Amino acid sequence: MSDNGRMGLLDFLGKRSDDGLSIDETLLALSRGAVLIDVRSQHEYEAGHAPGARPVEPAALHDNPVDAIHGDDPLADRDAAVVVMCDTGLRSSFIAAMLRDKGLLAESVGGGLRAWAKDGNPVLPGPYRGRR
Repeated sequence: MSDNGRMGLLDFLGKRSDDGLSIDETLLALSRGAVLIDVRSQHEYEAGHAPGARPVEPAALHDNPVDAIHGDDPLADRDAAVVVMCDTGLRSSFIAAMLRDKGLLAESVGGGLRAWAKDGNPVLPGPYRGRR
């Protein structure tokens, strides 16, 4: 278990690191149903984001993180693990820790979108096109 006694996503995957998920671990978590959220600004998100990443305003996560992540999507698995992404992994690591403190199974992507792209994964420009 993590330092604060709450289980993190890395614990769930059988590994623990303070650096967040590797890209391979991120892909594994997503294949197992984790939700990918992007906590960058709208401008940053629209400049390029990981496919399927949901843009979420960090301030909205403080009051009701589950609603901020899933909105009113009736098909959302509201108990799904959460993978948090930003540009470099710094902002997302703080937000993932806050989500764990609120009882969610959450981890950040180590190295953020930069590591994602460097590993050869697609980065898509444009606004969010999924359910809200």
